[in-house]
Amino acid sequence: MRNKKSLLRNREGVFYVLISALFIIVMILVFLAYKEYAYTDRQKVIETRIMTINDFIKDIDSDSKRAIYISAFRSLIALEDYVATIGDYLNNTEELFRIAFYNGTINGTEVEILENSSYSDYLEKLRIIAGRIGLDINLNVTHITLYHDSPWSVNVIVTTHVNITDKKGLARWDFYKDYSTSVSIINIRDPLYSVATKGRIPNTIRITNITDYVDDATNDTTNLLLHTNNSFYTENPLAPSFLMRLEGNFSSSPYGIESLVHLPQLDLQGVSYSTTKSIVDYILFTNITGYEVKACNVDNMPSWFKIDLNHTTKYEVDKLNYTTC
Repeated sequence: MRNKKSLLRNREGVFYVLISALFIIVMILVFLAYKEYAYTDRQKVIETRIMTINDFIKDIDSDSKRAIYISAFRSLIALEDYVATIGDYLNNTEELFRIAFYNGTINGTEVEILENSSYSDYLEKLRIIAGRIGLDINLNVTHITLYHDSPWSVNVIVTTHVNITDKKGLARWDFYKDYSTSVSIINIRDPLYSVATKGRIPNTIRITNITDYVDDATNDTTNLLLHTNNSFYTENPLAPSFLMRLEGNFSSSPYGIESLVHLPQLDLQGVSYSTTKSIVDYILFTNITGYEVKACNVDNMPSWFKIDLNHTTKYEVDKLNYTTC
């Protein structure tokens, strides 16, 4: 009888041990499953956060192009305004551009057209937006480059050191990046006219749509006269570029542009000029040599129309048998 009770107690002990072991195993499995779930959940949070920040970086790429265009275009307008105001050309165009572009100032004076439109204004707005999504962002501009990429536009490159840190410490980005865009010079005033006419005859850069100046069959010069009367612009590697015009450099450039000056407008505004020079703008308005003795009168054109031999082919007056020089 005593043996049976002892056996029963042993069986109950084994049963309790098994139950306890099973309970511990279940608890371990639950704990491991929870840890796995928590790890997976955290991974998803991190992945989502990283994707959000990557999207933000991509937005910077696209937004920077627009911001650079706005700041650069307005800076070029501001520089031409400055030239017109002082009545003289610049001697450090690129440096003045950098300061105007980034700070919105020229020679320490704030420029109205750049108010809330400088590149530093854009960076400040970017920091505010980044803060709203839990990011600390520091964009340090290390260099700004300005050069012509066509006769009608300049390329602006902003070299930047970018540091982006997630405030929760999940991720951090640190890299250098060149942000760039091409900025049109169309509808900006020509500094050559502003200085040469003392601001009396500002001439906006507008590309001519005329491709055939003189009709071969009839010697009709209507298009040439239309081009001249409006002082439209055309590209010519003999001419200076827009950036060179800001500096008063009138040598030739692969990105050169030029217009023909409508002399009656000068007469109307009381602007003096040489009656013996070619009416090509950078020849008429400057002391560049080698052209004035070659100025030609052209039949079927007004008596004030004079063109140098280097431009007779360009404007098709060499097709006229009665061109005289």
